[in-house]
Amino acid sequence: MTHTKDATNAPSRAGIRALVALVLTLAGPAVYMLLLDHPRMRASGAPAFGLMAAGAVLGLSAILYDRRWRVRLVGVFNVLFLGAFFYGFYWLMALPASGAVAAGTPAPDFALSDQDGRSISLAEYRDAGPVLLVFYRGHW
Repeated sequence: MTHTKDATNAPSRAGIRALVALVLTLAGPAVYMLLLDHPRMRASGAPAFGLMAAGAVLGLSAILYDRRWRVRLVGVFNVLFLGAFFYGFYWLMALPASGAVAAGTPAPDFALSDQDGRSISLAEYRDAGPVLLVFYRGHW
């Protein structure tokens, strides 16, 4: 008994492959949002990009086996969505240039409230000697 490739099932398998690709591509941003509290995920987005890239590759491979417009549409959508997510992640979310003070330049005077609500200015402490400013990043 010899095995031959069943040409009649190729389009239906390609359609299923295109749907799985679509699910993978759409799961990428969902995974990113679910894991946003993890610092590595927030910084790199690697699992989201991995899922979306797998979806794009799978969608493009479905186009090779089936030339129907629906399969082509899904494959092209996967690639465009991956590109849009990449653009948004790396270019739209970039921080704008700041007017930071150069190293070695005295800090401008400012006033902030302490933990008890009292106003404290930098000038009060600068007159007493060197001041070390520490800024905590993160969310509480």
